[in-house]
Amino acid sequence: MTSQTHLAVAVSARGITKTFGRGEAPVQALRGIDLDIAAGQVTAIMGQSGSGKSTLLQVLAGLDAPTAGRVWLGQKELTGLRDEELTLLRRERLGFVFQSFNLLPALTAAENIRLPFLLAGGRVTAERQAWIDAVVERLGLVERLEHRPSELSGGQQQRVAITRALATRPEVIFADEPTGALDSASGSEVLALLRTASVEDGQTVVVITHDSGTASIADRVVRMHDGVIVDDWAGGTAEQIAQRVLGKAA
Repeated sequence: MTSQTHLAVAVSARGITKTFGRGEAPVQALRGIDLDIAAGQVTAIMGQSGSGKSTLLQVLAGLDAPTAGRVWLGQKELTGLRDEELTLLRRERLGFVFQSFNLLPALTAAENIRLPFLLAGGRVTAERQAWIDAVVERLGLVERLEHRPSELSGGQQQRVAITRALATRPEVIFADEPTGALDSASGSEVLALLRTASVEDGQTVVVITHDSGTASIADRVVRMHDGVIVDDWAGGTAEQIAQRVLGKAA
């Protein structure tokens, strides 16, 4: 893997395996993954369906435990933490953007954005509200805050989800196929927003995708196949990434 200094690493994984099922036909989704995610950059993890990329995200984000191996968020080891500790850590230090938006239909956009704070039982401080207001303005949601998800387009819903992910100023944002449910124009807009989060705000962004266009926003591209990393490079344009994937198809 690409060498990183310890201070520049946001997420680390060593010897990660993940096996589903028991008996005669277990499925080994991850097979000894070693990976360092650089802080302040966009890293794309690519692969076709079944490659293990989404399972890797789940493990890196503390949403699922590995069968073997160790994971760190900065200097904090996630492996072996209790569920309550993991929940608190994810709430305070991580942000998530998913293909399905995961907005609560009964809440307005503003209420969905503030949801992480409500779940934590804390109030939104004036400083944090100022940050949220700045993100809302940047993402063009000022006129949509009182609308419910059903009253928003897919692109607007994903912008609400990104605002929610950014609201707590997390150390790492995990985005799993964030443009999968969007048209090309909305998808491009969402990718630009994730890129901006890295370039302007210093966020670490990990994008899971099978699409070379999505991966083109990344500073680094890691490609998986059958539960292992088969390629790791500095990325490029969508065309360059597609050519490399085709040229090194496992």
